Amino acid sequence: MSSANAVTSVTSEEIAPKKEPVKQQKQITQIKRDDEIKALLKKIYQKHTLLTISIGSRDSYYGSTILEINHDNNYLVLDELYPQDGHELLETETPIIINTQYAGAFVRFKTRIDAIGGNDKAAYYRIPIPDSIDYHQRRNTFRVNTSIAETIPVNLVTEDEVMIKAELRDISLGGVSLRVREIPHVDLETDQHIPTCLIQLNEDKKILASLDICHIEQMSETGTLRIGGRFSSISKFDLRELEQLIAETERAIIKKIKRSDV
Repeated sequence: MSSANAVTSVTSEEIAPKKEPVKQQKQITQIKRDDEIKALLKKIYQKHTLLTISIGSRDSYYGSTILEINHDNNYLVLDELYPQDGHELLETETPIIINTQYAGAFVRFKTRIDAIGGNDKAAYYRIPIPDSIDYHQRRNTFRVNTSIAETIPVNLVTEDEVMIKAELRDISLGGVSLRVREIPHVDLETDQHIPTCLIQLNEDKKILASLDICHIEQMSETGTLRIGGRFSSISKFDLRELEQLIAETERAIIKKIKRSDV
């Protein structure tokens, strides 16, 4: 891998409080029956639930909501993406991935843009109702994407005491997804144990845990690394801080996307 300032040899001075093992996540259930898919989407629509949308392989996230479900013609209508630069990236046939939650469950599906329309207030998008939806009932798998909010730095310290600087992409009670802008000297591998994962919320508040890497991907467009990992241990104190972070981040995203003309 190429050299970068993202890697520095350090000796960790941080001593974590007594940690507790984090339970492993169960397999995600895939919903394929048409009536079950439409029933779930109807519930999400009726709750005006926030959607978090990624566009193709881009390393960015945007907010939206479902405006309409047309069961007869098998499509959904989505509100204009927030921030607005997401709208400028969309055209007919653009692939998108939609993440959201319902009743504490993680919901995810892939689809595409069929048509783009608009009125005096905002743009909107028609997408086909998906053939399948990934659904996980465990609350600790719901991930709040932080890319719409402010950047949160994360320091990873390997077992060889090498520090890797990253940024938080999304987070759940079960784990994190990180962005590494500068590729480190060290090789990172799936199933690798990271004894220190320090999420620096601000100057006075942080979350400390250990992490097991689940997947690594290098983005061809940006050259950045995406790292997904699950928490292997975390203290009760840090778990409470994590719960508060998830709640605050979710509220901030919803507040930003909420229409001013309600």
